[in-house]
Amino acid sequence: MSDAPENGRPPRRKGFYKRQIELEAAKHGLTVEEYGVYKGSVGSGVEPINSAGGLLFLAVLISLFSGVVVVAGVGLLIDDKVTDWVELIIAFAIVLFTVPVSWAYYVKERKAVRLRRASGKTLQHPTRRSIVRD
Repeated sequence: MSDAPENGRPPRRKGFYKRQIELEAAKHGLTVEEYGVYKGSVGSGVEPINSAGGLLFLAVLISLFSGVVVVAGVGLLIDDKVTDWVELIIAFAIVLFTVPVSWAYYVKERKAVRLRRASGKTLQHPTRRSIVRD
């Protein structure tokens, strides 16, 4: 048996992002709790919005859209107009997953901000000018 990937991609490493958080926190001289949510863009094509304010905005936005989905779904259930149960169940499952996760990320980052302020530490975000390009 070989460990070669079946579909041409490298095998997924467990705990990759956890390790990235530990490395970034150590680079800034912070504990993992003081660092908060992962602020890098490794494995992402989009720049992350990971400040406490940005995560609060995303959590509120996700909650609002999810509320609209739930109200529409309940309205369909009450009026007995559900044509595709699978779509409705998938929509409710997505809501049940995304809303708590978005608020958990916000709470984690808010706690990290409080810990950094209490210990007098700061987290310097890289600016576009300070990023070294290959």
